[in-house]
Amino acid sequence: MVLQLEDCIDVLKVMYPQFNFLFLFDHSCGHDKQREDGLNIENMSKIYEGKQSMLRPTLIKQEQGYLGLYKCILKPGDTQFMSFQPQDSGPFWMSEQKLENMRKDRVLDGQTMQKKFQIGSN
Repeated sequence: MVLQLEDCIDVLKVMYPQFNFLFLFDHSCGHDKQREDGLNIENMSKIYEGKQSMLRPTLIKQEQGYLGLYKCILKPGDTQFMSFQPQDSGPFWMSEQKLENMRKDRVLDGQTMQKKFQIGSN
């Protein structure tokens, strides 16, 4: 935000050198007031493992307002999940071997650690 403000000030000084400007900012905690299962980058995992909150899936109701200008994988009527699902190909940067290892149950100290997949969770 500071860099954007500096850019704005530079532009305003050139366009309106005769004026002084006052900038007011609202530093309220509006970002703290959101749904528990809302889309929040801080709550998203980039891998199959890890503790994270349950993010709700989103139904793509229509193209406008949901899908961008570029080639889409999803179409109206599809559900977008905010975490990897068992059938997903996984993060593009992981090797196939690592993806398969993360999807499968593991045995640690004689106990099987099962992967639990639920809608909207890893």
